[in-house]
Amino acid sequence: MKVSYSPQLMEEAVFRYLNHYERSGFRADYDEYHSLADPIYELPEDDREEAFEKVNRIFFTEKLKLGDHVLRALEAVGLIPKRRRTAKKSIAETGQIPETVSEDSPSPEADASNPQNSSEVDPQNAEITEPSTAIVEAEDDEKVAYDLARDFEERIQAVTVKRAINKVDEGSNVLARTSNKPLIEMRILASRFSNPEEAQELDAFLIHELMHAKDMVDPEFDYEDSFIPGNPSVKNLITARFRLLWNIYVDARLERMGVISILSKQGRFREFDNFYRKIPEKQRKGIFEGLWRTEFFTHEELLSMATDLDTLMSKYVDAGELADEERDYIHLQGSPCPLCKFPTYNWVDDPESICDEMVIEAIQIDFPDWESKDGACDRCVEVYELRAGVG
Repeated sequence: MKVSYSPQLMEEAVFRYLNHYERSGFRADYDEYHSLADPIYELPEDDREEAFEKVNRIFFTEKLKLGDHVLRALEAVGLIPKRRRTAKKSIAETGQIPETVSEDSPSPEADASNPQNSSEVDPQNAEITEPSTAIVEAEDDEKVAYDLARDFEERIQAVTVKRAINKVDEGSNVLARTSNKPLIEMRILASRFSNPEEAQELDAFLIHELMHAKDMVDPEFDYEDSFIPGNPSVKNLITARFRLLWNIYVDARLERMGVISILSKQGRFREFDNFYRKIPEKQRKGIFEGLWRTEFFTHEELLSMATDLDTLMSKYVDAGELADEERDYIHLQGSPCPLCKFPTYNWVDDPESICDEMVIEAIQIDFPDWESKDGACDRCVEVYELRAGVG
């Protein structure tokens, strides 16, 4: 699978990185870059763009190794197999030529006169040591992980990483998803590459976004561009809930994998608590824990829970734990008011308990099927209070 970076991303990322280092007092890479880039201005104008791109690519991928952040993230989420790494230090790091010892060669410290170190083994007295169960299971798990990553790698045509204009523009997407070779496209702010001290935040962001991309190319997740009914406000509300539930699903899996993500479990609960705080606290915490522990969702399941509160609650709240009357009083922020149909963030849960009878009668004249338990937004209640002459 090919991983490529847009010229705009490489240029800005390298520029920001080198300037950060230069301000910190490290000029070697900064001076080397300018020794290669400055002479390009003497070339004909038509040749400069290609020459600058070449220099930026060398520094981005080889000299500064900024592209390694993306490769590590692809490995972490299982989109490509993990590369084998050696623990040996390089010559530049140690100042010495490392000794190369073959796995089949005897140790230099081995005493040839010691029978225990002899290469000749008495077959009658030889003890066959079976590998431990833990080692065998670890090797099996590693092979399964490798095979799964290899399967995803072969399924994807390429990964392209482009420069995002702003934070809203950041994220991942899968192009040509229905084809045999989909393309993963990621947009990211070049400024994320500029500070080596924030490398962990960069890796966490990449891993989180690539988990979304992996889901989108996973046939078991079965992602599709679903039609969401309703007006634009309702669609935005459902989309926001779906994004939250999907983020919870992503971060919970990363935690089980022991991989850091952009937000902790506590952080995700705060988001969930804000969206669903009208649900009683006990059930709200139970639903979140249920979501966090669930090992597998499909796209359809997440979208159904985002669209319909009853679907979410029936999955994680035991029957009879909440009476029907209690469920009817759950008015989520952003849900449409039953009267004006606009997304409502300031609910009057039970107008009958705080309003004059004439206000309730005025509402029911216009909406005969409406009941006080259906609630209403504070603006509609205020309008009907004025109409009834009690405001």
